Amino acid sequence: MAAAAPSPQATTSRPIKKFKRYFSGPENSRAGFYCLILKEIIVNKWRNPGGWLCAVALSFVCLLSGCSIDSDDVPDLMSQRLDLVIKASDKVNPDNQKKAAPIEIRVYELKNDAAFTAADWWSLQDNDKAVLADDLLHRDSFILRPGEEKKLRRSLNKETTTLGILAGYRNLGKSVWRATYKIPDPPEKSWYSRFMPKKKVELDADIEQSAIVIKERDE
Repeated sequence: MAAAAPSPQATTSRPIKKFKRYFSGPENSRAGFYCLILKEIIVNKWRNPGGWLCAVALSFVCLLSGCSIDSDDVPDLMSQRLDLVIKASDKVNPDNQKKAAPIEIRVYELKNDAAFTAADWWSLQDNDKAVLADDLLHRDSFILRPGEEKKLRRSLNKETTTLGILAGYRNLGKSVWRATYKIPDPPEKSWYSRFMPKKKVELDADIEQSAIVIKERDE
């Protein structure tokens, strides 16, 4: 007996299922109305070869007509990306003989930087989770040798407003052992921008002899 042909529902791929979920907005809003139409076109694409063409055409109609959709009605599919390179100077953290030495580095993603900037070194060193509390979203901790570098590449937490960096210098009193960088808000252009990759946050953090310097990377 010949095997039964798979139904259109059974051939729906994972990407289509994801589209069904993404385009299931509230039907009583303008966003829900357009998303419902797009969803129906995409789901029925297997029975209608022109489905994708219709979806593209509908998108352009929305753009040309100047329609706007409340950003709260459309899911944000892409988080901002962090591309951070932390490099220790060849002369970092000198001892009494002016010989460079390894240094401990911590990188924090913060919801708010008030507690971080107000705390002293020892409070952050010994009990940072309690000091930062709900403002602490992510932490990296590692050791850099003189001349060594570390790359951090990942998605930022959506609530991150500030990156904080600590460096464990031997002479804390004569060192700039803390630095912060405010994450710029992504520009809100139009509803379709929420489906496009966000601009990377590209930074270089130089751990110098006795100071931390955070710079935006040159294009």
